[in-house]
Amino acid sequence: MVVEQQTVDERLAWVERQYWIDKDVALAAAQDWLAELGPGKHGALSRRLEVQVASIMTRRGDPRQGAAEVQHILRWAERHGELALQSRCHDVLGSIFELVGDRALSLEHAVATNDLMDESELPLMRSAARLTLADALGSAGSFDEARRRYNEALRMVIDDPETSIRYQILNNLAYTEYLAGNHDEALAAVESLISLSALNERPIGMYARDTIARVYLTAGRLKDAAATLVAALEAQPVDYHPDSIACALVTLAETYRRQGRFDQAQAVIDRCRELTTEHTLVRWATEATREQAEIHAETGDFKAAFEAYRSYHEQSIALGASENEARGRILEAMFQTAESRRESEHYREMAERDPLTELPNRRFVDEHLNVLLALLREGGAPVSIAMLDVDRFKRINDTLSHEVGDQVLRELGRILAEAMAPVPGAVAARLGGEEFLLIMPGLDATAVRTLCETVRRAVLEHDWSPIAAGLRVTASLGVARAPDDADTSSALLRAADVRMYVAKRDGRNRVVQAGD
Repeated sequence: MVVEQQTVDERLAWVERQYWIDKDVALAAAQDWLAELGPGKHGALSRRLEVQVASIMTRRGDPRQGAAEVQHILRWAERHGELALQSRCHDVLGSIFELVGDRALSLEHAVATNDLMDESELPLMRSAARLTLADALGSAGSFDEARRRYNEALRMVIDDPETSIRYQILNNLAYTEYLAGNHDEALAAVESLISLSALNERPIGMYARDTIARVYLTAGRLKDAAATLVAALEAQPVDYHPDSIACALVTLAETYRRQGRFDQAQAVIDRCRELTTEHTLVRWATEATREQAEIHAETGDFKAAFEAYRSYHEQSIALGASENEARGRILEAMFQTAESRRESEHYREMAERDPLTELPNRRFVDEHLNVLLALLREGGAPVSIAMLDVDRFKRINDTLSHEVGDQVLRELGRILAEAMAPVPGAVAARLGGEEFLLIMPGLDATAVRTLCETVRRAVLEHDWSPIAAGLRVTASLGVARAPDDADTSSALLRAADVRMYVAKRDGRNRVVQAGD
């Protein structure tokens, strides 16, 4: 690859893509580029590379430093409005908390990863964000929601044979179905994984082989389970390292035990114990002790089984304490940035809210509408908007004062917010001056017409006399709908704006939409 002929964006896309092809290459590429850039920070670019390095390194050692570093980068990204970088940071933090068993924080970061993902991102990165969310939902027990996100992630990269992400999606989907007790669905997922591997002549990794064997065990296919794991241990795939080996050995020992091959099961457990002791793999040492107790029980050595179960219980308690300690160390390392993050979120909220009406402002509209339209392009619900303008507002300001005009806008904001509140996902926002916008996702054209007429009448029939005696306020609304009228934010707003002016031209205090 001749990187000198690439733009910075192309090179960055290539480096980040390597994460899903070969993590060693991805790590070296990011570190080499950082060395080229030299000391000091180079805006979002160097921080994107640092996040990639931290993401890989946290899975190869103590995640504390990586978590604190990524949290620090997240604070910078929030301060500078770098949404893509924020999304990457949340992705890594979600994975770290998933690693140490904090399901709530993992899910919080996974949701933020997807919320901040721009529609212009490459399908691979959007798929990775969906995968992170699916994993977090599965860990939290929301299996139906997890399945939906796994399928979304898979559709985005269905024609990407080079990367490993399709294999990881299918593996994680199969394991989630296995945990949920959906044995047929789990078996279908592993069969898709095996077929994909055969089609592309790509070997399946150790963790995926373990998932396949677990599903086979549940289906009673003991010979297939054993053959899968033995082949993996002999093939030594790309993720052949102590943790993945120990994971496979525990499953293989259980397979042999359930086949009645107790001597082979014991030999595998002995090998697993040596490995876990050498590499301090506490989790798999605990699982090996549990399996050892099962072997003793099935061979009739009940005293040894009792001692092994007691040891397993003690190790389980110690494992839980170790995971809690790991979470505590990570949170302690991140504590110094927590206040800054909350402050950043506070300022972000202020930046997206109109101070007069307390409605969302134009900045919020631009971001939120782009997200809804991106979801629409991926098969989501249609989106309707209505541009609303106060009729003859200048007369109110000129004859009654600007203070009265401000009171009218505040009261109108309250009316609009109340009208949108019962509608799922609907938003009322102030664009500026006397212009407001209603965002109504998921409604058909008839429901949108009804809702806009309800808003128009609410403004017309409202008692404005407490603000000024004899005051009468009306509004004109122009409606546009995606995808019928437009599929981009700017074009949709333009269509609604044109119809609003048609409403004013034709007499004001009316709603105009397509076909009127």
